[in-house]
Amino acid sequence: MRPVLLVLALAALAPIEADAGLCLRVEAGGGPVATFPVADGEEVRLAFRHSLYGSPVEEAFRVSPEGFRLVGLRYGEERLVEFYGHEGARREGDWWIVEAEGPARATLDLRASPESRVRVTVGPRRIPLGEGVEPGRRVRLAVAACGEAGHGR
Repeated sequence: MRPVLLVLALAALAPIEADAGLCLRVEAGGGPVATFPVADGEEVRLAFRHSLYGSPVEEAFRVSPEGFRLVGLRYGEERLVEFYGHEGARREGDWWIVEAEGPARATLDLRASPESRVRVTVGPRRIPLGEGVEPGRRVRLAVAACGEAGHGR
């Protein structure tokens, strides 16, 4: 499936009302935009396989009108905690948890491929990004006002 078709398929999953407030925009390879409603303070999770070790990684961000703020990391292996130099990580079941607070970022630029199995989760909604995206292709996530000019639906 070509990136444009993937994004168009995603757009069909999330009808947007004009007064929905904030929206998560998804752009794949500079193609059309899919838009999903999000609430201020809602959590967006990225899940993927680490490019060097192949183990699972999850990053949690809080949505705000300014963008995304990192609030936590989960690693499938302790060596990733060490690799990134995190102190104070704790083990919970099969995960190594790092509580983090980062600056707000206007966008998240990802490299999605079938191998990375990148997934975005917003509440109960799962958005797979690796399917149909050419390897190494950029996928951009941004927070914007719903209905804002240039931000498709």
